[in-house]
Amino acid sequence: MRLRLALIALLLLCTPLVVSAQASSTAATTPCIGVVLGGGGARGAAHIGVLEVLEREHIPVCRVAGTSMGSIVGGLYAAGYTPAEMHSIITSLDWNDLFSDDPARMEMPMRRKDADYRYLLNFEVGYKNGHIITPAGVVQGQKLLLLLRRLLISTWNVHDFDNLSIPFRAVATDIVAGKPVVFGSGDLALAIRSSMSVPGAFAPTNVDDQLLVDGGLMDNVPIDVMRKMGAQKLIVVDVGSPLLKREQLSNPVAVLNQMVSALMDEKTQRQLNTLGPNDILIKPELGDMSASEFNRGEQAIAIGRAAAEAALPRLRELAVGPEQWQQFVASHRQRQFDPALIAFLKVDATHTDTSKYVEERLAKDVGKPFDPAKLEEQIGTIYGRGNYQQIDYHLQQDGDQQGLLIVPRDKPWGPIYGKVGFQLDDDFQGRSEYLISGEINATNINRYGGEWRSTLWAGRIGGLASEFYQPFGQGASAYIMPSLLLRNEDFPLFDDNGDKQLAEYQIKRRSLGLEAGWTPTSTWRWLTSVSRGKDSGDLRIGSPTDFPPSQASNYSVIRVGTDWDSLDNAQFPTRGAHINLYYDMYRPFLGGQVTDDVARLVADWVPDLWPTDGRYRLLLGVRASSSLDNKPYFESQGFLGGFLNLSGYSERSLYGNQTALARAVIYRRTGQMDALFSTPIYIGASLEAGNTWHDKSDVRLDSLIYAGSMFLGIQTPLGPLFLGYGYAQGGHNSIYLTFGSLLRPQQ
Repeated sequence: MRLRLALIALLLLCTPLVVSAQASSTAATTPCIGVVLGGGGARGAAHIGVLEVLEREHIPVCRVAGTSMGSIVGGLYAAGYTPAEMHSIITSLDWNDLFSDDPARMEMPMRRKDADYRYLLNFEVGYKNGHIITPAGVVQGQKLLLLLRRLLISTWNVHDFDNLSIPFRAVATDIVAGKPVVFGSGDLALAIRSSMSVPGAFAPTNVDDQLLVDGGLMDNVPIDVMRKMGAQKLIVVDVGSPLLKREQLSNPVAVLNQMVSALMDEKTQRQLNTLGPNDILIKPELGDMSASEFNRGEQAIAIGRAAAEAALPRLRELAVGPEQWQQFVASHRQRQFDPALIAFLKVDATHTDTSKYVEERLAKDVGKPFDPAKLEEQIGTIYGRGNYQQIDYHLQQDGDQQGLLIVPRDKPWGPIYGKVGFQLDDDFQGRSEYLISGEINATNINRYGGEWRSTLWAGRIGGLASEFYQPFGQGASAYIMPSLLLRNEDFPLFDDNGDKQLAEYQIKRRSLGLEAGWTPTSTWRWLTSVSRGKDSGDLRIGSPTDFPPSQASNYSVIRVGTDWDSLDNAQFPTRGAHINLYYDMYRPFLGGQVTDDVARLVADWVPDLWPTDGRYRLLLGVRASSSLDNKPYFESQGFLGGFLNLSGYSERSLYGNQTALARAVIYRRTGQMDALFSTPIYIGASLEAGNTWHDKSDVRLDSLIYAGSMFLGIQTPLGPLFLGYGYAQGGHNSIYLTFGSLLRPQQ
């Protein structure tokens, strides 16, 4: 009897251990579910919809592997982001801005903004080691990398991707060796950026001496990678684009893309053929959605969600109970990140010649709390100088101190860059003018950021301008700039009504100057300069009995002035202002022979009147100049006439010592606003009032000339193209074909 009682007691005591062992055994036998997210550009947003369903159905993910867009979604998920958080990120991003390397124009340095008014094409070539070199990609990926840095800042000290909340792998392609590269450790943000370097669109990344591009070339749906990670059951999401139909293969680019897509498709199919009966393949029906339609993210997510719900009967077999799901939720979260003070700043000089410049721009933040958004803005301003391929940063730990390592990389196609520009004006009444310009910019002349820029002109203006720009001081906000100008310009003379051209001079200008300035912010500049020059005019058209065959004047001038430029776009602005206010003092020193004071103002303002509708914009502008002593020499003259500059008159057909113009231009953008790749087309109209006078006593309101125009504007790769009709008081009218800008900056 005692033995029986003892056995019963022993069984009762052991029962909890047996139950616990059974539960532990059940947990241990729960299969490891691996999720494979394929590449597909914008189509990859569908991955988020699939993950939303997995979360809703309590399906824990044990491993994640991704290629290209799949690596972005997979990397964020592995770092602890929920599908809802990724949904919010993907659909709120400004993709047009993200795929532009330059910072917002308002954050660019003033010197870089000045280039916008020289009508140069936004494409440059470089000269290095005796060769002309072009960029390796349309987009260098600067903003994308900084975005990934900010989103993944909590993983800054995670180097083994198995230590993320979910083990993760990203796939890229070594374009030199022609083989896949699988990232399981290292820099998470850089691994993801490398995985989506679409050849030709994004510049390759350099990682451990490997030149890496999009992983989709070799392994667009990395099932084999997931097998090696040890997953027992796979959920594979394939969002690849279908091959084009025969009628769509109508040009060489389409055929080339089809060839690459066919090779990728064949490799993907080989991977899909390895799936077993326990694996689940999800192919969202994305139809004709292209890989570049990031504006359709919400739609792609919904399609991905629908595709996962269609597979619910099989997916629900992988669901776990509440306790196990809570364990997954508890482990799947972003790491805690507590921003510390920046105790030190280091600049890696390995790939740049301007490390000192970068250090001076950022040194003032040492001792302040780390702020990723502010750092991005500051890096953007430095990057906006235009001579860096990439500027990256890393948090570093040194003992108990946390600091920053800044890694600038100069453009590999530099340090000498070239651009070209083109302007055309034709009023269809016998007057046409063109201007071709070429610019050569030698950068990184010293470690403090010195630049030597030279501009060549041919056409309406001919000649050369050369200047050496040297920044200095805290934040490199001050500068000095010696300059040389050799310029020939055609100067037409019309009758007082601007109807008939009477003569034309060629004005030859030769000058040397020295400018010093201060740019306390990216939108504001103060400057002063001194110049010594000579203007000489030779009569080319006209009677020498009516007009002097030649004229000349030597001058010395001191200029003081200020510039303000907060426009978001210099071609079709949607907000901001641009103001130049200069006061020139001509004095008889250094051999100068002119005494006069000339005030000049150019101002343009785009008020934000329609904050909820980006189609309509209103541009308000003022131009004015005044020779205070009414001295009739070339430097004191102001010009009007031409498109949006008293429309209806010929270009520069009105001139005088006193000039005034006010105008209001309204324009509307047509077509799809959020498309990543599109050709913006604008329709607009203007109202203008102004005149020129030879004497201050002639300036009266009742002598103003009123004018207006209607136009069609197209943003072409060569710059803005306008076709317009202008009419001015007195019967003046013209049709204009113009390459140029809505703005009329000082020449």
